Amino acid sequence: MTRRCVSSAIFASCRPAVLLIACVASAGAHEPVLLDPNRATPGVRVQLVPASADSNPDLALGYRVVARGFPPGITFSVWTKHFGHAFHEAASGFHVDAAGKLVSTEPDAFNRPQYLDDMLFQPEAYPRGANWQVAVASSDLTIAGFATVIPRPITASDGPCVVSLELVSHRGERFLASAIGFTPGDDVIVESRYSGRVSRKQRTASDAGVLPPDVIWHASPGDDRSARYSVKGRYCEVALDYEWGKPALLGQK
Repeated sequence: MTRRCVSSAIFASCRPAVLLIACVASAGAHEPVLLDPNRATPGVRVQLVPASADSNPDLALGYRVVARGFPPGITFSVWTKHFGHAFHEAASGFHVDAAGKLVSTEPDAFNRPQYLDDMLFQPEAYPRGANWQVAVASSDLTIAGFATVIPRPITASDGPCVVSLELVSHRGERFLASAIGFTPGDDVIVESRYSGRVSRKQRTASDAGVLPPDVIWHASPGDDRSARYSVKGRYCEVALDYEWGKPALLGQK
């Protein structure tokens, strides 16, 4: 199987004197694979660690894939899932070494091991509030671990109160709101504004200061796609401005 390097989505390592480029198998680069994050293999763990911009300011922000608990003697690949798409293979040919770390079967240009957690993966242009998923899976897909991040979060805070929106519609019309840090038992006012429409409702913070999840739907025949979501409690008030519909699906680096 021919392999080709894809530097636009996977960046070199930030560590000095080490150049690690992950390659994608061209035969599977455009073939979606059914991997279910709800069926992760027990005992394996995948974590996405944001790269420090201070380590190399010339590189765009990426994530290191830290995988632990995977068994030896098996070949693994890294799969990524862009919002609204299926999983696609991003890098292949890894096995577990004696220290339990995933390392490429191919050494680097200096004949040194290429460790998975030395590589940077980046989702390129991405919509605000949309999640990005990464899987590490065996070649037969029977062993798999998953991790999810939101590269460009929609979030705001006022003191301990934090409100976040997650884009959950592939048409950009639906968001899931979450709110934490409010006074336990506090009755808060939740307000949604868009296209000249205003809706208000009262919610009660739990004993942990968390509000129930709130699904926001947008629909309007007009051209205005700007919106505001705000939560006002006894001691704090948080407001978020965002766009919905097609503008919400436009990614930025």
